[in-house]
Amino acid sequence: MTGIAWGSVDPLTEERASDIAIEFIAFCFARRGVGWPQLYDEMCYVAGNRLFQGLGYEELRVAGLDFTLVGLGKTSRLANEVIRRLRTVAIPA
Repeated sequence: MTGIAWGSVDPLTEERASDIAIEFIAFCFARRGVGWPQLYDEMCYVAGNRLFQGLGYEELRVAGLDFTLVGLGKTSRLANEVIRRLRTVAIPA
């Protein structure tokens, strides 16, 4: 886990993002440290090679991440929110 509180009412819970989806995005961000849309390329690479817990596209779709054009808006919003939170945690107070 990333140690980020995801349980409060916010866009992540409104979209019912699963912990797996959030952890997958955090994993991809940790690998490359880039924002959207470059992060999408990394996410596709990781999913295509099953580098995160052996999960591929279908398993991640079930977890709430859709890599198709239809689902890309939701995936983009979720990724941007995860990145925002990770960067907030990384910045010392």
